[in-house]
Amino acid sequence: MVAKNPTLPRQANEQEADFGFDELFFSRTDSHGKITSGNTVFQRVSKYEWNELLEKPHNVIRHPDMPRGVFWLLWDRIRKGLPIGAYVKNRSKDGRYYWVYAIVTPIEDGYLSVRIKPGSALFGQVQQEYRDLLQAEKDQDLTPAKSADALLGRLNQLGFRDYQTFMTKGLLSEELNRGKVLSIETVATVSLFQDLLLSSEKLLETATAVAGTYHDFRFVPLNLIIQAGQLGKNGAAIGTISNNYSLLAEEIRLGLGGFFEAAKQVSDTICEGAFLLSTSNMQEEIASAFALEDKASEIDHANDLEHLNRQRATYSAKALENLANIQRDLAVFAKGTEEVKRLTSGLAAVRIMGKVEAGRLSSSVLNDLITDLDSFQHILSKGLTEIQTLNSDLSKRSGQLLNAHATETRALAA
Repeated sequence: MVAKNPTLPRQANEQEADFGFDELFFSRTDSHGKITSGNTVFQRVSKYEWNELLEKPHNVIRHPDMPRGVFWLLWDRIRKGLPIGAYVKNRSKDGRYYWVYAIVTPIEDGYLSVRIKPGSALFGQVQQEYRDLLQAEKDQDLTPAKSADALLGRLNQLGFRDYQTFMTKGLLSEELNRGKVLSIETVATVSLFQDLLLSSEKLLETATAVAGTYHDFRFVPLNLIIQAGQLGKNGAAIGTISNNYSLLAEEIRLGLGGFFEAAKQVSDTICEGAFLLSTSNMQEEIASAFALEDKASEIDHANDLEHLNRQRATYSAKALENLANIQRDLAVFAKGTEEVKRLTSGLAAVRIMGKVEAGRLSSSVLNDLITDLDSFQHILSKGLTEIQTLNSDLSKRSGQLLNAHATETRALAA
């Protein structure tokens, strides 16, 4: 972990630094987190001169209000070669504060961080969560790792499946909010990806519910077999029906397991793609702005511009690859859905035979169990139909995304 900011003590009634929604800034660090470069907005907002920033640890601008668990998560991901997005409160040399949504990506000789000003509804929620987490760190003497665990647990309580989901929703929210504040049209892929993300979460939610259906009815086959045994010779037919049902139910159970994992893969791929593409958008904007900046003598302008353009191209390519993966994962999921639906249709024949036999035996217990079979089949069939509709919608939206991304890429190249 990087050490705490040793500078200025916390001040009451601190003021916000001058940093607008129309501005982006970036900084580049080496693999140890020491600042190697940045743009003029970064230098201006921090209030430090370049000779006070270059080769200094990036935590020179850290604000004491930041929970240590956030930085533990940040370093954990980027050291694994993964990008991360995080809400961060910084402090300038004169004691003013400024919030950013930071997108940190690994590069060949360190890390690149592009920042925008946050202002979405989610940002307001994050500020309170950070205050609570900071207090918990103090009250419970939490280590950075324990603080990170507490943050992840809290995000889960708030409805975020994991940190990847949280940071993606944060980036999309801030990008759309920024467009609204500045009255500018955000790129089409951002809105499309937000819709796709919501649909994929609904898909996973429905798939989870359908997969859980088996658990609710898992004892029905066993109860049928027990009841058949109690009926002696009269229950022989019911016993055969029960065994057939048990075999079919086991196939459905196995199918639902793979079915859930396929749905999760779809959701994960879409979430990753949304973050990759929005990151590429921010990197494109900062590269364009930096190309027009006055060249500071302390900064190797040409080298930094090359880094920015290379990162933009890398993440744009990753996003395009991800869009293709979405189509692939949706196809796998659709195939799994069809297989479970085929198995479910087999329940109808078993249920009808069981119903006839239960009527012949005039057994209310058997009738109740057959009713449970009916409910099981109905819930599965309804859920699978809804899933097929969602899957079709996702395929359509992902196709629109591919077309929109191709159009935007051609526009950038022109």
